[in-house]
Amino acid sequence: MTEPIDSKYDETPLPEPEMVDEDGDGAADPSEDNGKDLSYLVPDPEVVWDVPPSFNIDPKDLSGGGDGPQSEEITEPSGDLRVDLGALRTAEKSMLTEARGAVDKYEEVRALVAAVKDTVFGQGAKDTYERGGDNSNSMSYDPQQGESVDNPFAETGETFAAEMNPAMERALLEVGSTIEKLGEYIALLNHSGQVYAEADRKSRFPAPPPKA
Repeated sequence: MTEPIDSKYDETPLPEPEMVDEDGDGAADPSEDNGKDLSYLVPDPEVVWDVPPSFNIDPKDLSGGGDGPQSEEITEPSGDLRVDLGALRTAEKSMLTEARGAVDKYEEVRALVAAVKDTVFGQGAKDTYERGGDNSNSMSYDPQQGESVDNPFAETGETFAAEMNPAMERALLEVGSTIEKLGEYIALLNHSGQVYAEADRKSRFPAPPPKA
């Protein structure tokens, strides 16, 4: 027996989940997702910006209104403020490049799961019937000869797929949602640049008062 292989990526792997056996039959009970088609939960993210919107565009109001708590009004002037919008734009473009790569890889996996999930675990597997044995009747006609018959592991594949397919779709949900959160973060970065640029445009001395 070989020794356990230590992962260089995870020094503290999660413990094995405890088996739930409420009916006491010695086998794990089906999960709540057993047999469900959760493909409707799987997001389809995309990167919609080829070029980030200009910082010279007035920012949108993201307060959202609603009945939430009122933000504290700031009456004291702030100190000196310096923002490098060039560096912010460079970081934003870099994140967009990484986001496009992540979406491409995610779409590869999402398409693969959708294409093979109904058969990849052996569901519906068939074999060609071959008469076994070697006896004096071996040359007699057998109507099943050459016909397709269920593979003996097909039923096990169906049982396994009933648990694994929704688990894969939930994993895609988690990854796709993470990519969407990255997109939201990039959008907020761009909004921050627009806010700073607007503040800079409005940071000027007012017109002098009219002469008496």
